[in-house]
Parts: sequence; structure tokens; C-alpha cells
Amino acid sequence: MKKTIFGILVLGTLLCKNASGQGVPPPGYGVMGVPPPAYGAPPPSTVPAYPNSMPPTMVTSNVTPPLPYPDPYASAPPPGPVSSYAPQGAGGFNTPPPGAASYGSPQGSGIVNFDNLEAFYRYVDPKQKDLDGAHTIGGALTVALFNPLYLKFGASWGGGSGGGTVSGATKADYDFATIQAGAGFHTTLISNRLTFVAEAGLIYASLKAKDKAVSFSDGSIYVRPALRFTPFDFMEVQAGVTVGSSDRYDSKVLDLSTYFRVLPMFDIGIGADFGDTTRALRTTLRLR
Repeated sequence: MKKTIFGILVLGTLLCKNASGQGVPPPGYGVMGVPPPAYGAPPPSTVPAYPNSMPPTMVTSNVTPPLPYPDPYASAPPPGPVSSYAPQGAGGFNTPPPGAASYGSPQGSGIVNFDNLEAFYRYVDPKQKDLDGAHTIGGALTVALFNPLYLKFGASWGGGSGGGTVSGATKADYDFATIQAGAGFHTTLISNRLTFVAEAGLIYASLKAKDKAVSFSDGSIYVRPALRFTPFDFMEVQAGVTVGSSDRYDSKVLDLSTYFRVLPMFDIGIGADFGDTTRALRTTLRLR
């Protein structure tokens, strides 16, 4: 009986020591319906916090720190220097090369052109004393072919007054007209600002007056070598000599002209012609 009571006391002492070593259980522990602490919680994450957190203090070559968020209310930064490189992408699509706007012309002097339309007023002063000066109007079309050839067509018409008979008792009006068709080629000399032009073709001239002695019509072949010089990008100077087979009309003509560009494709020109039977002054409008 004494041994049994002593065994119970020893077992109770051991249980009390074990309970005191574990400490006080949390509230609700052991109560039915209350789960133990951290029950059902996910396991701790193994993914590193970066880049959701600040980057490490020392940034290595393998790590690029995130850019700071821009302030939407901040003023725009001042413009930086313009790059010297040519723009890339679709911005320069179909951009014509230099000089392409003026077919057949040297680069840097687009006023020299072989694709143009001219309209002119020309005052013709015949050297024959029986005729007064004639006021004429006309036009010329130059069409560029494959480089360096071109075609040229022109016509003019006008009229004046004359002395009539030999006695001078009457005066007669007259009509004067010309038609021209030719072809030529061009090439640059020394520099791109000096162009040599050679042209050949047919020209028909007609003068009809009441006095049969001064009337004529004549067709001839002509050749015209010329130089076209551009001292400035807005200015062109022409000088040429026309030599023809005509017997009644000018067989030799020296022509001088100057054109000034007033719009990107529009020029105004003045000039003079010095022939063996006529002299003339010209004012020209040219569309390139």
C-alpha cells in the first residue's frame, strides 16, 4: 500500500516538471473548434524580394537598377543638340536626290533646265527701211529625253506696218510668223555651272504684206551652239549663235539672254537677238 502511494507521488512530480518546462499554452489551445496557431498558413516564400524592393547597394554589371518614375507635373526638359546623323525610318521616304527636281541640270544650279515652257513678247526691228518694227508674241516648249538629249518646239506671230510702194504713196501692214522644231544635247564644262548646248533643226519664217516686193516665206535648216552659265543659283546667262541656210531671213543670229528665278519653278528673262536682217528685244516668262 505504501509502495503504491509513493509511485503515484513520483509520477505526479514528473508530470508537473514536464508541464512547467513547456510554458503556458496560447489562449484557446486545446479548446474544441479552435485550430492551433499558423494552421493552414502557406509555407514561407523562396522568391527574392528584389525587384519589388530597392536594389542592392552595390550594383554589379549583371544587374540594371530600375529607372525612377517620372514626375507627370514636371516641365519638359530643354531641347538637346541635333544629331549630325541622317534621319532614319519613314521620315525621308521618297526624298529626291539633290538636283533631281531639275532633270538634265547640274547639281547646285537647278535654274538650268531642259524641261520647260516659255512664253515671250518679242519686238522685231527689220533692217529693211520699208518696214517698221513688229510686235510679236510666242512660246517654246523644251522636252527632256534620256540624258543628255532634248527636243524643242516654238512658234511666234505678230505684225507691223510698212512703206508700201516704192514711191511711198501708201503704207501697208504686214504679218510676220515663225515656226521652229529641233533637237539637241547638253554637257557640262569645267564645272557644273557651265553647260554647253548644241541644237539643230528646221525653222520657217513668213512675212506677208501688201507690197509684194517685201513679202517672203522661207524655210531653212539651222544649227545653234550655245553656252549657259549660272554665276548664282538664282541667275542664268545664255549666249548662242544660230547659223541657218535662209536666203530671205536671218542666216546668222547672235542671241543673249538672262533669266532670274523669282519662284522655285518660275523665271523671268530678258534678252536680245542680233541678226543680219533683223534685230529684236525679248521678255520671257519661263515655267520649269
